[in-house]
Amino acid sequence: MIRYWKLLFSLAVASVLLVGCGTKEHETTQAAKEEQTADDPKPSSDAPSSKNPSPSKEAKEQTSTKKNEEEQRAAGGGQPAASQPTISLSYQDGNQTITKTATLQTSDNQHFSLYVLEGWTLDAEEPGADVLLHGEAFARIRLLSEGETNYEQLAKEHAQAVDANAARQQTNGLPKPFADAVWYTAQADGVTVHVIASAQPTPMLLTVHAPSNEDVLGAVLAMAATLQKQ
Repeated sequence: MIRYWKLLFSLAVASVLLVGCGTKEHETTQAAKEEQTADDPKPSSDAPSSKNPSPSKEAKEQTSTKKNEEEQRAAGGGQPAASQPTISLSYQDGNQTITKTATLQTSDNQHFSLYVLEGWTLDAEEPGADVLLHGEAFARIRLLSEGETNYEQLAKEHAQAVDANAARQQTNGLPKPFADAVWYTAQADGVTVHVIASAQPTPMLLTVHAPSNEDVLGAVLAMAATLQKQ
């Protein structure tokens, strides 16, 4: 009988040991799995994909600036137009389009630069005025101050000083940037005078004198349109 109870006791102890080993082995396996998961996490569905990253705002701005510079170089022979010593300048002479070489020149008198067509010269006339000269024709350029904003009055007064019957003209046919300017014409002693007050490309009063049988307005406006203050 004693041997029988010893046998039961031994079986019970063995069962307890087997259960304890199984539990310990399960815990060890589970810990190993958790450690492996921590070392190699799966990508979250909420995380942004690295295959197609969204460009930053700075990258977009740099790309846009680079594109603009490339377009500017392509249009201007490799450099911005304002820095080129010569360009090809086109203007209307009646129904004909004329294209000529123009050279960049600077006025120390009024501190501006513009492209001057071949056959024309730029010269300082007096303090606050420069002239473009071509044979018997000339165009006076006077940059306006901040207080001189009444373009209608300026153009009208200067035109009527030549001819009391000076007539205002429509400017919608003028090339940009003079489409919104004020334009008067006057006649005197076989000379046609055009007086144009414009806010673009910079506030200026442009007075063009030429023999009545000679049309130089298109050439003058083409040059004046390139004017830039220094």
